[in-house]
Amino acid sequence: MLPNPNILDPEVPAKATRRRFTAVDKARILDEYESASSIERAAICRREHIYSSHIANWRKQRAAGAPLEAKRGRKPDPDAAESTRLRKENEKLQQRLAKAERIIDIQGKAYALLRAVAGESADQMDLPPWQNKP
Repeated sequence: MLPNPNILDPEVPAKATRRRFTAVDKARILDEYESASSIERAAICRREHIYSSHIANWRKQRAAGAPLEAKRGRKPDPDAAESTRLRKENEKLQQRLAKAERIIDIQGKAYALLRAVAGESADQMDLPPWQNKP
């Protein structure tokens, strides 16, 4: 037996989702709301499933020049973003330094090996300039 499409599912969703309006939707609703009579305004609110407080908030946003798609909640801290960027840059530079030190160490060992193959003992040979210790 096929389910009747006219009967709604009584199951409650696990978590309700907040309805989000795009900036275009907000502007359209505001324009329509402001050009309507008081009775039509109530009908618009019912049709769009919004409260008059939504309209008031959107009007304030528009009057303040803020974008209608402004995010809710805390705004990102610009100092924290700069700190994060500097921390990442420092980490990259430390990795480059470690890699350069490994390369220099390998070059020193290769230099010593080549000198040893050439017949000089490790005690008699000159150390490369980067390994000379005062």
